Amino acid sequence: MLPTLGGHRLYLRHIIPSDVDALLGVYADPKTMRFAADPVFTDTTMMQKMLQSVACLYASGESFEWAIVLKESGLLIGTCGLHSFNTARNQCEVGCLLGSAYWGKGLMQEALSTLIPYAREIGIQRLLADIDQQNLQARRFFIKQGFQLQGDNGFWLALV
Repeated sequence: MLPTLGGHRLYLRHIIPSDVDALLGVYADPKTMRFAADPVFTDTTMMQKMLQSVACLYASGESFEWAIVLKESGLLIGTCGLHSFNTARNQCEVGCLLGSAYWGKGLMQEALSTLIPYAREIGIQRLLADIDQQNLQARRFFIKQGFQLQGDNGFWLALV
């Protein structure tokens, strides 16, 4: 099981099967999912399949996905994780999704600030973020986090 990582207002914890309804609340929001690689989730069956995939990818070491949870209320408001590791396992992608109701409050910045030290701890030296060109809000966010455009491939790179 992934370690729980603590921030000031939130913590990151292992995603569990009982998160299905809370995660559906995030993944069913068209505004939240506008630039996501996945379609808007329409029912719990889709969410359960995603949770099975998350569990399988974690078991194989291919992906580590955390739930973003507010400390004060215990409310799950998004996800963030590390995936697509290179062969040397010193580079990977960071992925994050935050419910639109929580945008603009510094919560994703706090989540990444909580996740990055763990990434360093497991040997990650470079993080990549695959950001849709039209997602200007995410581009600005990742620039503020120290990411820079890498070549013409649309990936943003940060040295950890």
